[in-house]
Amino acid sequence: MLRAESFSIKNITMAILALIFFAANSVLCRMALSDTDIDPASFTSIRLVSGAAMLFLLSSLVTAKRKTPEDNCQLLHSAIEHWLAAAMLFLYAATFSFAYLYLDTGMGALILFAFVQLTMFAYGHYREGGASGMEYIGALTAICGLGYLVSPGVNSPNVWGCILMAISGVAWGAYSVLGKEMKVPQLKANCINFRLSLFFVIPFFLLNIPMNTLSQEGVWLAIASGAIASAIGYAIWYGVIQHFKATQAGVMQLSVPVMAAFAGHLLMSESISMRMMISASVILLGIAVTFVGRDRKQSPVT
Repeated sequence: MLRAESFSIKNITMAILALIFFAANSVLCRMALSDTDIDPASFTSIRLVSGAAMLFLLSSLVTAKRKTPEDNCQLLHSAIEHWLAAAMLFLYAATFSFAYLYLDTGMGALILFAFVQLTMFAYGHYREGGASGMEYIGALTAICGLGYLVSPGVNSPNVWGCILMAISGVAWGAYSVLGKEMKVPQLKANCINFRLSLFFVIPFFLLNIPMNTLSQEGVWLAIASGAIASAIGYAIWYGVIQHFKATQAGVMQLSVPVMAAFAGHLLMSESISMRMMISASVILLGIAVTFVGRDRKQSPVT
């Protein structure tokens, strides 16, 4: 049974705060690229650098008194996983930023979230050797919603934006899967992955120097995205996620695209089309059904 403390006001409040930070990433990126002069490459670079700095600080504060020789052995053993995770993190962040040149806040968050969950579903299918009928129904429903969202017609999103955000979602899904397999605590793992991602950021930034543009507002938005919405958001989420069942955590994440769309409409006057509302309802319903099916499959019948 789930512990009673899972439903404490503190855990629920912290989970909601983390979800708000996740939605804020889309808002901050879209705001920076549409309302300031910063370019996507610079935004990505500053975001990852500031995120790495904040996670290093948080990790140092949490683990300063608990380092052991065994920790170093674990880090050495999982070096390949960390480098792969860092590559996925960089790919996610870079395509995320470029996608928001073409997509509204809510649209981008919806596509990102859908592909993250579908990637993790595909991994779960591979890892567990199959899926239940309800999981397949949910996944197919979500795919139909995505198909309708990107189909040609009035109010259809930009194709390149959709492709870039789909790649971003797959990369973030892969990053999440790799995180589940690592033997070190999530905060430390994220700290290592962010630092290693800087090895990809440096050549990426240098190659884009001819097109780089900066503004004070854009830089501060990138720092807020990296240090607060990403680093602190991840730290809070992975700190409270252990108190919730996988289904509960998944259903809670359904709120992220909704919050992002509402914030984009409120702060940047972005429109919310009927196409997006219909497709969002179908996609989120499909993902919710998948979570329920997974929970029933994992829960033994007594």
